[in-house]
Amino acid sequence: MAAGVLSAFPLVPGLAADPPPGVAELVQTCASCHGPEGVSAIVNTPSLAGQPDIFIQYQLVFMRDGTRQVEVMQEIAKNLTDDNIRELGAYYSSLPPPSAQSDAPAVDAGKVNAIISQRHCDSCHKEDFSGQGETARLAGQRPDYLVKALSDFRAGVRRGRGMGTMMEVSVTLHDQDIQMIADYLAGKP
Repeated sequence: MAAGVLSAFPLVPGLAADPPPGVAELVQTCASCHGPEGVSAIVNTPSLAGQPDIFIQYQLVFMRDGTRQVEVMQEIAKNLTDDNIRELGAYYSSLPPPSAQSDAPAVDAGKVNAIISQRHCDSCHKEDFSGQGETARLAGQRPDYLVKALSDFRAGVRRGRGMGTMMEVSVTLHDQDIQMIADYLAGKP
């Protein structure tokens, strides 16, 4: 079954680094959407490069067991072994994170910082938004993906570790707040 899923995706030349042999073919599959260097060019698809190892592992486990529903990932994740998940986490966390999005719209940094500091986002995501442990890197992430993720947490659609906290901090956000936060974070190095 895994071979069938993997063969549905073309091989991507020029991967950033040699992945571990046990997941080299999986990384080729991941690169189809998440980019050969772990930096996505596809709308609503996150960049994986530079994400914390444990964060990646948690998300893959949540997708594998159905706790987190991501349609395109369901078929791939259900065939991942624990070793695959550990190796993918280690591989993507070792890649350089995406650069700040230079085309991110200018936002009122003071307003965004007030929204973010009221919600203590830096407590989990770190002051520079590079993420840690099971908490995502937000700096340099695609703004459209950040909008989707925050909107999903606000609506209670996205599940996984920290879901209660993310719902609590996002439930009072308006759509324009979410867009401002996403643009601001996308522009961070």
